Amino acid sequence: MRRARRLLFGTTLILSIVLASAAAAQLPPDEKYLQFETEHFRVIFPEAMETFARRSAVSAEWAYDMLSRDFIGPPKGRIGLVITDYTDRPNASATPIPVNRVVLIAAPHLAVRQLNYYTDWVNNTLVHELTHIFHLDRADGVWGAAQFVFGRLPAFFPAFYQPQWVVEGLATYYESRLTGAGRAYGSAFNMLLDNDADAGAFRTIDAADGLAPIFPAGSTPYAYGGIYFRDVADEQGDSVIGELALKGARRLPYTLNWASSSLYGRTLTGSWNDWSEDFSAATSARADSLRAIGVTQGVPVTGYAWSVSTPRYSPDGRALAFTFNTPRDDPATMVIDVETGAVTQRVLRNGSGGSAWAADGSFIYISQVEFADRYDIYSDLYALDAGAGKLRRLTAAARLSSPDLSRDGRTLVAVETGEGTNRLVEVDLQTFEVRPITPYVYGVNWEHPRASPDGRYVAAERWSEGEILDIAVVDLEGRLVRRVTEDEAADVTPAWSVDGRYLLWASDRNGPYDIYATEWSPSASSAGGGRPTWRVTRSVTGASDPEISPDGRWLAYAGLYPDGSRIERVAFDTTGWEEAGPGWRALHQPPQPPPVLGDSSAIGSEVHAYNPFPSLWPRAWLPLFTINSGNSAGDFIGALISGTDYIRRHRYSIVGGWRTGVKKPEARFSYSYAGLGNPVLGLAVLQEWDERTRSTSDGVLFTTLERERDLIVTADFLRRRWWSAFRVTPGLGVQNVHLEPSPGIQLTDSTFTDLEALLSLGYTRARAYPRSLSNERGWSASLLLTHQRLADDLDRWEVAAEGLLRGYLSFPAFGYANHVIAAHLNFGVSEAQDRSPEIFELGGVPGSSIGIGFGFGYGGGERYAVRGYSEGVRFGDRVASGSIEYRFPLALVGRGYGLWPVLLDKLSAAVFLDAGSAWFDSGDFDVIASTGTELSVDLGFNYSVVYRLRLGFAVPFDSDLGDPTVYVATGVAF
Repeated sequence: MRRARRLLFGTTLILSIVLASAAAAQLPPDEKYLQFETEHFRVIFPEAMETFARRSAVSAEWAYDMLSRDFIGPPKGRIGLVITDYTDRPNASATPIPVNRVVLIAAPHLAVRQLNYYTDWVNNTLVHELTHIFHLDRADGVWGAAQFVFGRLPAFFPAFYQPQWVVEGLATYYESRLTGAGRAYGSAFNMLLDNDADAGAFRTIDAADGLAPIFPAGSTPYAYGGIYFRDVADEQGDSVIGELALKGARRLPYTLNWASSSLYGRTLTGSWNDWSEDFSAATSARADSLRAIGVTQGVPVTGYAWSVSTPRYSPDGRALAFTFNTPRDDPATMVIDVETGAVTQRVLRNGSGGSAWAADGSFIYISQVEFADRYDIYSDLYALDAGAGKLRRLTAAARLSSPDLSRDGRTLVAVETGEGTNRLVEVDLQTFEVRPITPYVYGVNWEHPRASPDGRYVAAERWSEGEILDIAVVDLEGRLVRRVTEDEAADVTPAWSVDGRYLLWASDRNGPYDIYATEWSPSASSAGGGRPTWRVTRSVTGASDPEISPDGRWLAYAGLYPDGSRIERVAFDTTGWEEAGPGWRALHQPPQPPPVLGDSSAIGSEVHAYNPFPSLWPRAWLPLFTINSGNSAGDFIGALISGTDYIRRHRYSIVGGWRTGVKKPEARFSYSYAGLGNPVLGLAVLQEWDERTRSTSDGVLFTTLERERDLIVTADFLRRRWWSAFRVTPGLGVQNVHLEPSPGIQLTDSTFTDLEALLSLGYTRARAYPRSLSNERGWSASLLLTHQRLADDLDRWEVAAEGLLRGYLSFPAFGYANHVIAAHLNFGVSEAQDRSPEIFELGGVPGSSIGIGFGFGYGGGERYAVRGYSEGVRFGDRVASGSIEYRFPLALVGRGYGLWPVLLDKLSAAVFLDAGSAWFDSGDFDVIASTGTELSVDLGFNYSVVYRLRLGFAVPFDSDLGDPTVYVATGVAF
């Protein structure tokens, strides 16, 4: 049963390695999906979203044509375009593995600051994702020959060996170039680079992939890559960008640096260095000019965070609430005392979101996302007790976000997401029922509503098709009262003065975001309405999210800096305002205007039921070799094929090959079906050969060559929450075992069949942060129970249980990350009647395998480890082992060398104490223990992933069984 009862986990591992593209958030595979075809796309969508799907198909075909003309040639065959509405978190993704697929989440992008400079978010998103498809799919020269032999193996896609700033930079550049808007032209990314340049911290080419947890981390390759390609195209013409991609499609791994020589007359590194110097000089000149005029000097209210937003004063003005997210702690709703800066509440929250104080200041309405089931993630309203810090949920799967409450406490407004768009709503403060203010309209979106002090009006960000984000005011019946702005700048985060006389907002009309204001009048119907717009702040670094204190004395806002954001405040003094005048921002001219969507019903074929088979057939085969694997049955030579469909409802892998020592075939078939939603059903069938250690009924150990044939079915139930997960997986199986024992051993039964059952339980609420050394808060536990009985003699049986418990505590001290105390306990026990029980081995080094990509992994560790002793130093049908470690940071480096695909991310260390015992039920309980220290080196590889290598020194307490040992291990110990 040893092999069979772990078959579930082997199946999961195979699927997760080969189908790596499915590792991202899973769209609901149990929904009823429909599809239609266009010239270049197979469009798959939930049955209620045909209108949005056809609208998206228009954008996709336009983006396809534009990229074919202005970038590189298109991929062969239809591209899967999957539309989904399972989450209120805007996003999209693209992968060429195993087939070309784009997933578009039908949630408007207004709430994400870096994404909200566009004339149509669907156009921008699809250009970005299709650029990935065009770029990643391209394989010329030897790459094309390799794909002809092996198929679409990840190892033979040349773009997978290119820096992330190239991959994401190309997509960011073309989303802007082809639409006239987008992130390369917007202010969010330019502000990040300007701040780095002004601080003398402009990223070198080795640090541009954003692997190191240094602000802005994951946004770095998008920002630096997109603006680099924008500036190169401005200097040398747009054609050189496509030529670079074509050259990269023929280059050997990690040689892209030299591909640009014939285009730029220099390597990519040389081009980057020249660009960096020019960009920094221009930024410094602009910053010096601003400082010469005079800039706003805000008084810091908070420290720096990677994200800080929506500051809100309490009704009495004594407290300030805001969203705060750092790289070394939980995202939180923070409440501070305004005068002292002392934190009075810090309450865990699920990401960012809006907040609004109740009229009496007793609690704060917030919005945050949460799992509604295994797949769906929706935003809801919660009430945070401002005194006790307790959070109470008010709505369930209501898809409400960005709440705001008028100062008289009577009007609660929010944004409701649905149907591929959103709308403004009013929420009843007693029942929390929702009343629409504006309708759902494709091509009109809303965000960050702010109720006027008297509750009669709502100011909000408003986007309409073909325009950039503006500020508009509507009444509670949804009538447009006034367009406050109507320009080509992104105008965001409105706020009212206490008396309702002024309306403030942030705008990038003159470069970085600053605070602007106008005098409010409901009678003015046009933009500005004849009333001047004033510039309230003049910052070098950027200011947004304005908020006026209840006494009217202070203006709080979020300021952006090279280390992140912080809340600042200045005096709210209207006499110091200057008339803004016209902004200089203007839309760029795209090569061809994006489509005006209007009625999109005519595009595509007739709708029919979703068909998984076009994407389900295997597209590649992977040769497998396990030479010198330690299996006395010989080496394994074989191959693997796998497949999955567009919505990941079906997944399978097939491994077949030859075990050389016994000259026998081995095969494994694994399949999972997610069409029920919860559970996911699994089926696995295998035949394999291996050497095992068994014991006779009187305890004599012997080795035997075993052939196992297994069939097992499982049902995986998962309950997910934002910070926790609980999994239950029962399974049933049949195992046929044939034994060929070592000489001198006689067996009563050399071939027998077992009936098997397993139950796996797991729970985790352990968590880590971008700068964490490992998991550092919470705990996790798992238990695997197995039972087998001989099919023709049910009185002969074996049962086994293996459990694991891990816990983590952290605290701030020196260094770039929190210090961690981590502990774990593993145990195993097996009982048998008239047969051999499970034999557990103790000793060795803990660790985890690190995936090196393309279906391969390296390293690993022992489950029942005690460092300083060899594997199997103790064995028995009972085992227990445990460790306690103190982990602490040493250095955050985040540097590599040029475009070499290795980066030194960070260094940390640990001291540990291990102990354990393995024994037989009738034997002695003998504990072994060790202590030692480890140096952990986190290295970035292939521009995209960070791995941990551990160099350790262990001293065993029992010198008869072990010696002081130096070792190298992979992954986190536990």
